[in-house]
Amino acid sequence: MRKGVVLVMVLALLATQVSGCANIKNDSTRTKTEGALVGGAVGAAAGAGVGAAIGGGRGALIGAVVGAIVGSIGGHAYGTHVANEKARYANEEAWLDACLLQAEKTNNELRQYNKVMAGEIAALDKKTQVLQKALAAKQADKRELRADARRIQECIESNNERIAYIGNELTNQEKVLADAKLNHRSNDAALIEAEISALRRHKAQLEETNKQLAAMSTRISV
Repeated sequence: MRKGVVLVMVLALLATQVSGCANIKNDSTRTKTEGALVGGAVGAAAGAGVGAAIGGGRGALIGAVVGAIVGSIGGHAYGTHVANEKARYANEEAWLDACLLQAEKTNNELRQYNKVMAGEIAALDKKTQVLQKALAAKQADKRELRADARRIQECIESNNERIAYIGNELTNQEKVLADAKLNHRSNDAALIEAEISALRRHKAQLEETNKQLAAMSTRISV
């Protein structure tokens, strides 16, 4: 699939979602949603370009998907967190619903990010094993080694950004959870606790992925 076609597909989807933002009544929520979607569009474009350079058409598709997810997460982080905007909402229930929605959205994005990243990590792992053998036989192309080392470092940095973002999200959602418990909203508290647990799992998965990437980097170091 050509890079241009991939971009058209991803950007068309994001454009459709942006148009739907007009139906969101709460100004703060709408602004965050638009920011996330615009971030996703920018991320998709950048990701497709990087992906194409690494792996042709398939790489462009993977890059666009990862870029869209990363950009969406980053775009959503620009505004003030919903947890800190309680005064904007009509009542406690509306605010808790908005906080829960943000946690669900973040978890869905991270789930997709980890899924796509897992595929790329598997491909990198296989490739670095081949390169390790070539390196031992003094048949490795140092340019290829350096390119793969850069890609591994890019993945680590991207994961570190997500880990930091999750840390911030956890801090805010734990405040929301404390508020829900204080106001005896047990059903809301249970839902928020479930999302917090999912955020922690995603964080642990990214940290484990970074350990795998560090091992790969060591494997091909010269």
